[in-house]
Amino acid sequence: MRLITSFVLACNAVLGASQLMGTPSYEFLYTVNATLGERWQIGDYHQGSRVVIPITGGTFKGPRMSGTVSNLGADWGLTDTKGIFFPDTRYNLRTDDGVDIYIQTQGPTQPDGRTLLRGTFQAGHPDYEWLNYILAVGVLQRPPAESKGKYVVIDMWQMVLPDCNGAC
Repeated sequence: MRLITSFVLACNAVLGASQLMGTPSYEFLYTVNATLGERWQIGDYHQGSRVVIPITGGTFKGPRMSGTVSNLGADWGLTDTKGIFFPDTRYNLRTDDGVDIYIQTQGPTQPDGRTLLRGTFQAGHPDYEWLNYILAVGVLQRPPAESKGKYVVIDMWQMVLPDCNGAC
């Protein structure tokens, strides 16, 4: 019982402190315009329908990095049994200074057609290693119908914690 009481008191202290920490903000990372190849319908199974959409190129630009999207990735998206599309991408960014950065994104499509994304990065070069340790979120938008699904636009942000003024 003493252990449970200690745990509850500790949780209350942490929860109370977290409310005093402030609200995180977001720092813009980049906008990517990714070109897409022909879709491959994998088919239906118990969780929904899987499609593979090759990511064939594009560009990205932001305040700290810019470059091209390599032609060696894809979205292994799933449309669930409720009709909601969940992208599951793996692709490569190559910066203007020649550094390759691997990125994965996942998230649900919203009723208005935009898709919320969680992004994780793998970067080995010291100039971009900071990407390995951030929480990145994005919004994917599909262009007008006349583009025939040949590209998407994604804005990515990094979550930034507020200053805790030594209370962390």
